[in-house]
Amino acid sequence: MTRASRGQALIETAIALPVFLLVMFGVIWALQTGVLGERVEMVARYGGMVSAEINPYQQYSLYAAYSAAAGSPLTSSCATPPPDLIKGGAPLAAPAAATLAFWQPSQNSATAGASCGKSISNGSGLSAPMLLGRTSITVSASNDVPTTLQPFAGTQTQRVASLTSFSSPAMATLIACYPEMQAAFEHSVDPSTDQSSPVVTPPIASFATGALALGGC
Repeated sequence: MTRASRGQALIETAIALPVFLLVMFGVIWALQTGVLGERVEMVARYGGMVSAEINPYQQYSLYAAYSAAAGSPLTSSCATPPPDLIKGGAPLAAPAAATLAFWQPSQNSATAGASCGKSISNGSGLSAPMLLGRTSITVSASNDVPTTLQPFAGTQTQRVASLTSFSSPAMATLIACYPEMQAAFEHSVDPSTDQSSPVVTPPIASFATGALALGGC
């Protein structure tokens, strides 16, 4: 091998090696980010599943209806998924062993939040607006970008997942939003609330398509 060929191989290696290392670190970072995004989505789905499992006694029982009509509605919990589930191997299976440090998010970067309320749907196929319970969940986490890629991608990559689920509204919401139901339950709790000249509400024309009118909800 001549000196010229040895020098040429050295130059080619010096040019190709940084490119190879850059691509390798990029693949590793992409794998970490992909796994983190999948885990964030699983935690958001877990939070939606937990929020859907509401205690029927607390939300849909006659006791809840009477309490709401009497002015003391039962409090409804808004379940927030624990951010620590992102560090677990499978958030939907408990108990789950923590994953290795390579696959975990950056320290103190995992956050989760939930907001619960009501939503009114005005679909074209509905005879009247539909009242629904709404739960919105947002989960986020970040992972560190390799030092060699930070000039191109920054120091951290954040992954965010959001989920909005709908359910039947609780009794307290129904009574607060439908005046006819509120009047009926108030009379059931305290007959003295009857008016001397009660307002006659027109009957529903069809039970298949008719619905109670929403009040100031």
